[in-house]
Amino acid sequence: MTGQITHRVLNMTSGAVFGLVLLLASTTVAATEQQWRFKVYLNDREIGHHHFTLTRDGASQRLDTRAKFDVTLLKIPFYSYRHDNVEHWNDSCLTRISSNTDQNGKQFLVQGTATGDGFRITSNSGEYTLPACISTFAYWDKSFLERDRLLNSQTGEYLDVEVDYIGEDLLEHGETAVRTHRYKLTADDLDIDIWYSHNGHWLALQSTTANGKLLRYVPE
Repeated sequence: MTGQITHRVLNMTSGAVFGLVLLLASTTVAATEQQWRFKVYLNDREIGHHHFTLTRDGASQRLDTRAKFDVTLLKIPFYSYRHDNVEHWNDSCLTRISSNTDQNGKQFLVQGTATGDGFRITSNSGEYTLPACISTFAYWDKSFLERDRLLNSQTGEYLDVEVDYIGEDLLEHGETAVRTHRYKLTADDLDIDIWYSHNGHWLALQSTTANGKLLRYVPE
């Protein structure tokens, strides 16, 4: 996921409530930087982490993503995942991407940049041009849910997506519960649930894997 997450294995009004939202999202806000730091679980077993750092400079934004998952079976390595991705944005349009993924030994590379003719992609599948203003699975920016096609930052695929609003939901974190808005996103073989606070802060994510297990992102 990450970038789009791989799944082929996994406002509030008052100051007090707003502080709680920040705690749940493990989000640190500086003058130009925001972070989302998640522990990743497969069912109830912690398997790694996924960190996002967004740097803003006016209308320009840079997103750095780092993911590391390891699954063992009887202490024997069974599955490993490493994902490094850098994205550059102007408003809500992706202008450049560079991602490197190792999924259980299989390498994926995606390079892309906006040109006068559209967004030019080079990936394992070859070279091709997409529309000029595209988006990845940009969970940190709730407006991405308005798109009907999204770029998979791991593979370079441009996927048809469907988004459904599930409704208000209680998100529990330790002994605390916060009212949230829950959405479901489906694309190809991806099935993702995403939670946002009432003022649009990304709080959590989960997905059902191909073998029926639950991949969960829990704030650190």
